Amino acid sequence: MEWLTYLLKVTACTALFFGFYLVVLRKLTFFKINRFYLLASLFLSFIIPALQFEVKRKMPMLETELVGMPDLKPIQPAPVQLIQPVMAEYQSEVMTPKIDWVGIMAYAYSGIALLLLLLCLWRLFVLLKHTGSYTQNSSGLKLITKTEGFTNCSFFNYVFINDADLSATDLLVLLRHEQVHARQYHSIDKIILMVLKSVLWFNPIVYLYDKALEQVHEYEADEITSTGYGNQAYANLLLKLAITKSDIPLIHNFVKSPIKDRIKMLFHSKSKNMKKLTYLLAIPVAVGLVWLFAVQVVYAQNIKDEGKPSKDFYEGALKGKVLNIKKETIGLYTFDLLSNGKIYPIEATTFKEKIKVGDELIAYISGKGFNMQKTDKNGKVIAETKEPIYNATKVTTLTGSLIYEQKIEKHAFLYEANKARSASSKIKTIEKDINGEIEKIVLNDGLFTINLNLKHQNIKDDNFKVGDQVLIKFIGEKLVTKNIYATDKMIVLYSEPKKYLIKNEALYNRFYFNDGKQKVAAIKNQPTEVAKPVAPKIISFSKITGDVQHKVSYMENAVIDIVNCRLEAEYVELDQLNGKMIAKNAVLKAKEGGSATAKIIVFNLRNGNYNAENGNGAIKVFKGLGPDQKMLQGMRDSLTKADNKVNTIVSYSAQDSVKMSKDKSIVTLYGKAKLDYKNFSISADEASYNRNTEKITAKNLTLRNKVTGITMLGSYGEFDINGKVEVWQGNK
Repeated sequence: MEWLTYLLKVTACTALFFGFYLVVLRKLTFFKINRFYLLASLFLSFIIPALQFEVKRKMPMLETELVGMPDLKPIQPAPVQLIQPVMAEYQSEVMTPKIDWVGIMAYAYSGIALLLLLLCLWRLFVLLKHTGSYTQNSSGLKLITKTEGFTNCSFFNYVFINDADLSATDLLVLLRHEQVHARQYHSIDKIILMVLKSVLWFNPIVYLYDKALEQVHEYEADEITSTGYGNQAYANLLLKLAITKSDIPLIHNFVKSPIKDRIKMLFHSKSKNMKKLTYLLAIPVAVGLVWLFAVQVVYAQNIKDEGKPSKDFYEGALKGKVLNIKKETIGLYTFDLLSNGKIYPIEATTFKEKIKVGDELIAYISGKGFNMQKTDKNGKVIAETKEPIYNATKVTTLTGSLIYEQKIEKHAFLYEANKARSASSKIKTIEKDINGEIEKIVLNDGLFTINLNLKHQNIKDDNFKVGDQVLIKFIGEKLVTKNIYATDKMIVLYSEPKKYLIKNEALYNRFYFNDGKQKVAAIKNQPTEVAKPVAPKIISFSKITGDVQHKVSYMENAVIDIVNCRLEAEYVELDQLNGKMIAKNAVLKAKEGGSATAKIIVFNLRNGNYNAENGNGAIKVFKGLGPDQKMLQGMRDSLTKADNKVNTIVSYSAQDSVKMSKDKSIVTLYGKAKLDYKNFSISADEASYNRNTEKITAKNLTLRNKVTGITMLGSYGEFDINGKVEVWQGNK
């Protein structure tokens, strides 16, 4: 989008510069200065939007009071719940990627510009075809006789004439005129305008520039030529040859420009030299454009270290003023918000065009600030943010007008780890029988409705009222119609905050302990593993280099002991800060005997796990270092089988729900979706996996290479399990 903004700024500059020329300079007879102004203003139109200046202004402490609005309360974090994905059948549904209109515009603009440039080259080629045979006169002009097409015109020092229609005197006048064009290098201006018209083909002002510059060329040549032959005789010659036309834009035709204007200018009185001061008025125009398009005003305040936000701040509504908008070294856009004397850097990549410096707004924060890093292919940090950056779930003006809101897909309920359903909603209606026992409670959160059928449960309660915020847990729901569910198996209904409850004792004891903790069935024969950090011992190496700041060592031909096995590798990268060691072209030997060879082995020094890769994407993960002969044999077998046939396994999970199509070929994940395949790990708000096409699509994702540790963020991604990986920033 930046390229489009830049071109629009260039267009605006050309319009203002050319408007000044039309109003102030066009009628002046300083033709050389007019020519210089037209060319210089065109180049400045491209330069000014590319400049970036920052002007700092001090400002007093901002104290903003919202009039007519309720007090802003901190955003309360949702209660932590363990979610167990379950499968539900639904009709086949594949995420449809959005059309990238900006990308289409970029391709269309580039394609048209390229075609116009090729057309320029073709016209130049056609013109130069006629320059093979010529006669050179004493003035250095190369005369080419033509009776058809473009005649009585010039291109540099090539002059195309039709001497059959000209007397000797007329020919001398014409050659004198074209000689001026050649000596003033007017053809260079024509070539420049042809290129600029190709680049700014959508800008009508650039075509007016072309006509104005051509007119100035002719005025300049007419002025010099007529001094030797007289204005009247020269004007007669212009009228005589007025019927000759040419549509070749690279040449100077003797009578192509409007004859009436040229003749009027011949007899126009010359401008006085004092009027040259008029050109100084162009300076304020240029300065104004620089201020408008190249200067960013930053509102600063002398804030000491205590002005920085507390590390403990992670939720609430911040109201304040935008100090600046900037692009971080890692590629994200942020803005600094001054609120209550503290500065909060807030991520603004998706809505940076909707805010500007000096705006007063409210940003709703629901998470701690985070530092971000950009790493190279070897996992080395090449850029990082200087301070934590906050994510805003919502941004509004002080009057409540929405600027940005994070879109979160709503669900009727969530699944807990014990497979009970959980939902936060409001009581819409309560129905009781003549004895005061509750028969039905209808809940509605504004989108989804849940009907709780409590008849025959003999429940009496007067604490719950219509409009109360509640937390419901239940099972056995049925979809009655769109967004409406019904169940007669309520487990427990809590008020929020938890002051009252209605409980089905039998179901509650089945799913929860007395203290409210969930009952989750343990996986049989699954031993409990305790993560233990391990420390490698370097025995020898042929060469070692290091990064002291990041505590990373790089070794060649290294021998390292790690727990009860020995690692021999051509290359080892030991990252002590992140607790990771990568070995390439490695052999892992157990002290009791036995060994295994792998292209890459990645060790997690914090929990003792490691994984081995054979080079074609197959990975075998082993829990706990210190393998015995049997484990090493299994490692060799798994890598050998993977060499013969790669069997890609995709593992997936989600916090909210996992849905499958009827034929089980399409899996859709909602809410903190996670997928793992080959070397890649994907975390996303929503994802879809098609088993038939072996393709994955994801929205608002984080992609991590498990081998190199490189992490990439994107708004949309497409992954071919056995092929390419594509991640987009912004709308695709």
